[in-house]
Amino acid sequence: MSTHPALPKRPFPWMSVVGTAITAIILIWSVQGTKFNLWVLADGLPNVLRFFKGMLPPWPMDFVTGQLIPPMVETIRIALAASMLGAALALPVAFMASNTVAPNKWVYQITRNLLNLIRTIPDLVLAALLASAFGIGAFPGFLALLVFSFGVVAKLLADTVETIDRGPMDAIATTGATRILQARHGVFPQIVPEFIAYTLYAFEINVRAATVLGLVGAGGVGVLLKTQIAFLNYTNVGIITAVTFAVVMLIDTLSSTIRRRLV
Repeated sequence: MSTHPALPKRPFPWMSVVGTAITAIILIWSVQGTKFNLWVLADGLPNVLRFFKGMLPPWPMDFVTGQLIPPMVETIRIALAASMLGAALALPVAFMASNTVAPNKWVYQITRNLLNLIRTIPDLVLAALLASAFGIGAFPGFLALLVFSFGVVAKLLADTVETIDRGPMDAIATTGATRILQARHGVFPQIVPEFIAYTLYAFEINVRAATVLGLVGAGGVGVLLKTQIAFLNYTNVGIITAVTFAVVMLIDTLSSTIRRRLV
């Protein structure tokens, strides 16, 4: 006869079952809202395959040198300028959006709400509005990405400022220094690596976004892509996609390498 005491019976995991059921119901409800239909997917799949087949090589290299390189360079310039200027403008705003440095709660709340408002505006919608106001070209795309970069970098940097070591800032405050001097000498040196990393992160996103913004006339390679799609030049669409992918991968690799060395 065994002398080991009987193990207590584990209770039925009601919470796990209920949570799984609720998740499944929400998923089914969400999928139904997309009007997903396997028959429609099967009917349209040959057209999708035909489109991608037309994008495959051989590609006309004269199109690359003659038409693709200039707008691609313009796309990179738009993304680079918007990222750097947007990050520069975001730096002082990030201090005001942080409890650590903000002079009072009113400034903190107003700045936080402003950043939330900016980040809720889709960059594609903003680019379309700016293109209608300033005309088709690189300028409205630059403005749209500038606003996007400003909102993203300011939010990320403000959250970073709230996690710093307050020791240097408090030490400077004991000398009677103003909030600006406390931020300049006690906070900024601690967040320089993150500031550069966030700027590079914004640049990565902006290169991709600049391509899409061109579809609404905001300059860059997206304008050329839209034209080639309109004229059903799928071969040119394929080479534009391939070159854009190569550029984005190169920038992503370089940016990730720099960020790893900084942070």
